[in-house]
Amino acid sequence: MVSRRAILIGLPAALGCQGLSGNLSGSAAGGTKRVAVVFPSALEPCAQAVEGLRSRLSGGDVAVDLVDVSQATFAVDADREIARRPAAIVAVGSDAVRAVLARESQAKTISSMTLEADRAAGLQAGRVTAAVYLDIPIRTLIVELRKVFPQKARVGVIRNPGRGGETASQIRSQAPEPALLEIADCASADELLPVFLAFRKKVDFVICLPDGSLYNSATARPLIMASLENRLPIVGFSPAFLRAGAAAAIYPDYRGIGQQTADVVRRCLEPGDCASRETPRKVDVAVNAKVLRMLGIDFQPAANPDLVILR
Repeated sequence: MVSRRAILIGLPAALGCQGLSGNLSGSAAGGTKRVAVVFPSALEPCAQAVEGLRSRLSGGDVAVDLVDVSQATFAVDADREIARRPAAIVAVGSDAVRAVLARESQAKTISSMTLEADRAAGLQAGRVTAAVYLDIPIRTLIVELRKVFPQKARVGVIRNPGRGGETASQIRSQAPEPALLEIADCASADELLPVFLAFRKKVDFVICLPDGSLYNSATARPLIMASLENRLPIVGFSPAFLRAGAAAAIYPDYRGIGQQTADVVRRCLEPGDCASRETPRKVDVAVNAKVLRMLGIDFQPAANPDLVILR
């Protein structure tokens, strides 16, 4: 059985960070600007993002303080950090965004490592100055998939209308060849399997967009089994989805997300408006060689030197 943790690792609804411990805050000297980074310590993708952010942001005129939202002392740590009047607060993951918005602060707030559909109400109220989302545009997904499988042009996309976000027509408008794109709405986990199977003989790959309400411990194994039995390849949204049995996966470069967030923070530390909503600049593309063999699909690794291959 594929566990919930296995299939959802990398899904930003509950992103966190492993390998980052303690509260690393300290005094900022002279004209140094203080930036507080609030994060939950749980999942590796967030650790990579925070590492990327610190590598791009630390040093010189910026001091980075880490505050772990999952620690029992978080409330005290957060209040103490806000009392130091940081110039900016970076909230990494949905839990961190909620925790930051629950407190009053004059600092500019930047959110990172969340899905646009999962943004807290505070973002809509204007409390978040800028955001770097994990959502990868459909056009990017299709273009990257076509690089690896140039002969597989027909693509299906499962969309949850209850999540908001882009409409079917907006998604279709992004496709390089709209006529080769099939879109199916799936409003609940109970509908996932029949919606997925409806793509049989219509598409070459089915793209599953990040959605914790659809992809969970109850749906993971039946979906993977249906993919193999019906020779209907899945394009997942995380490394764990790939290990669970997806034929391919396209997901953000998490360290790159952190570096991109650092660039936004730098802009927000300067006078003027830094409001922005960004999607990932860098993505990783991976394939499951064993699953592809089972599905009878060839790929050319030599033509894609950056491709991650799970043997």
